Amino acid sequence: MRSTLGLLLLLLAWLSAAGADETQLARGRQAVQSMTGCYLVDYSYVEVESLRPGYARDPRVYDVNRDKSAKEWITAEALSPRRIRLQRILFLSDLGGGLRAGTEIRHQSEDWEYEAPFLYDFMAPLHWQARDLRATPGLWTRRVTNLDDGLRYQCPARWSEDRAYPEWSCSNYAPIPGRETRDMGRSDYQTLQRGTRIVVYGAAKGGSWLERQDNVKTIHDDSGRTPLVRELGKTWYVRLPDSECAAGRAFAERRQAFWALLRETWDGLLDGTGPFVERAPPGQPPRFVRMFDLEDDALGRDLSDPAIRQATRARILEIIGEYRAP
Repeated sequence: MRSTLGLLLLLLAWLSAAGADETQLARGRQAVQSMTGCYLVDYSYVEVESLRPGYARDPRVYDVNRDKSAKEWITAEALSPRRIRLQRILFLSDLGGGLRAGTEIRHQSEDWEYEAPFLYDFMAPLHWQARDLRATPGLWTRRVTNLDDGLRYQCPARWSEDRAYPEWSCSNYAPIPGRETRDMGRSDYQTLQRGTRIVVYGAAKGGSWLERQDNVKTIHDDSGRTPLVRELGKTWYVRLPDSECAAGRAFAERRQAFWALLRETWDGLLDGTGPFVERAPPGQPPRFVRMFDLEDDALGRDLSDPAIRQATRARILEIIGEYRAP
């Protein structure tokens, strides 16, 4: 009798866990897919607390929309029942709504995977270490890539199941943001301790979503990590009619075949078996610039042709290899 009761309790526990897993899978899948469409993207970041003696907070507010409007066309591709890839196309328009020609760019991509077996932790500039995740089930890993789909930062967490709108919160170490080096001219720190909170409002709020950040800009050198200043920020995605992102959609359609091959090539390299360490070859531009050039070369080529596909894959691997430490 006791044996039968024990088996029954185990079965009930297993069924409960299985039900919870399915709920988390469905919750996350719905949230991620709700982040697609055409958006006005409102960035705002400001330093709020000096953490290093003698450092004076930068009084500037990062606000990309002061003299223009930033928009993104975001699409979702289901790579498996548990993995969804968000592809973002960023472009700019003037204050009258007209496209600023030539500003279209494939922005960061995001891979969302439920119960991913591993991720790559950012450890130091140009250095990532694989970490096994199989002992912690029920997590959605968000992988934010570089502009050429290379490593940037990754973080695992659950989507909330007890709130009106899905929320996902996670903290991780990451490289210095491109907005800081490119737009703000910063070179006095190298890394960021990121605190990210995403809230997806869905149809109830017109399909908008919000990413809040509570970050610490950090100096990373041979002596270790030194906190410099705390930063608060938000990126607010305000849904627009799809027609306002026609330029982004057209840009993506011409390049989709190359992007799929690029992602497949990276998937073959980043298999979770060891560290991935990069280098900056002297006299060379950032790796994504080289990959953009290859992307332009591939336009108009039939990447479904096995020979052309193999040759293009070989060139992708060659560029990655030039920027990878031996």
